[in-house]
Amino acid sequence: MKIVHHIMDVISTEAKIFAIRCCISQASQTQGITYIVIITDVILATKKIFDISLHPYQLHPIAIFNNLKKFFNKNSSNTISFWDCSSDNK
Repeated sequence: MKIVHHIMDVISTEAKIFAIRCCISQASQTQGITYIVIITDVILATKKIFDISLHPYQLHPIAIFNNLKKFFNKNSSNTISFWDCSSDNK
């Protein structure tokens, strides 16, 4: 099993979505990755990834969907999880 760690401390909603986009992109293109875990302190920002309505960050969800499509097409048993982890900095 291959484990890739990315620790990013970002502030704005767009920056959080972009960080998730970068992590999913790298994980989906790395051989041997079958399980992606996104740990965030703002789960509401993560929900914008799956929001199909028009919003200022729409470019990121489109790129994320494309990467997830590649990830799941590699192996139908691949999985992704989103964990909400409260931050003491809020």
